[in-house]
Amino acid sequence: MFSGIVQGQAILSSKEDKESIVTMEFATTAFNPVDLDLGASIAINGVCLTATSLNKDSFSVDVSTETLKCTNIGELELGDVVNIEQSLKLGDSIDGHFVFGHVDEVSTVQKIEELDQTRILHFSLSEEGMKFVVKKGSIAINGVSLTVNAVNDSGFEVMIIPHTLEKTTFNEFKKGTRANIEYDMLARYVQNLKD
Repeated sequence: MFSGIVQGQAILSSKEDKESIVTMEFATTAFNPVDLDLGASIAINGVCLTATSLNKDSFSVDVSTETLKCTNIGELELGDVVNIEQSLKLGDSIDGHFVFGHVDEVSTVQKIEELDQTRILHFSLSEEGMKFVVKKGSIAINGVSLTVNAVNDSGFEVMIIPHTLEKTTFNEFKKGTRANIEYDMLARYVQNLKD
């Protein structure tokens, strides 16, 4: 489990296609990978993956075909930058919201508005997904915990403050960028009770 407060970024440094998985290596200075346990969970753009190799300045993960199909991870190319977060430990501060690393859908940026030093990102969302998104509710986009600013018939918008722009990959977003979306788990349970 994660909080959606990313610890930094990593760069895809190698990518090896195998029979049923893709092994990806990410270089990072956000934390020292050797401080982790082999098999630790790491959120990469909001996708919970297992560390299969740990080095001083990099770590590797194996990505299944199902994960490649359901997320934007398979679209990454060498040199691409991603958001990363280590899993929570008992006693850690939860400054965002509970993020599980289970992507619900991949959404597309429809529009970007520049306001002073902030940006408003407009995302499309499936009809099914719209049931789980409410104004002022939480949502995770590429692993980042955000508050929903507004909701319309076909999507939602979020405001990205300067600090978040600096610490995440949102500064690289443009119209058409595809992002991993995880609905708030509390909204899922409430909707399930209603159904």
